[in-house]
Amino acid sequence: MNLPNTIPFERPPEPSDDVMVSRAAAFCDLMCRRRIVRDSSDRPVPREVIEYALRVAGSAPSGANLQPWHFVVVSDPAAKRRIRAAAEAGEARKPRPLRRRTPT
Repeated sequence: MNLPNTIPFERPPEPSDDVMVSRAAAFCDLMCRRRIVRDSSDRPVPREVIEYALRVAGSAPSGANLQPWHFVVVSDPAAKRRIRAAAEAGEARKPRPLRRRTPT
């Protein structure tokens, strides 16, 4: 019987408590400063970068390890405008939740 070609798992070194706290604080700080930006760059992304991103996204864990993801890469500018218009129309119909203030 042939076994599948697998890569053995190598557990990364565990960080100290101080390092974990430092990383958690830095992550919290970053997340508290993030904002939604609805204006994207018009710089083209190399196709190879997109393919690597899809390869990683497609390997994300899922229930029963089925990876039921579907990805579509849209490069046509007219199609992108139609998708954006449809998404924004859908957003306009959603009720807006109350905003929470972030502690400073």
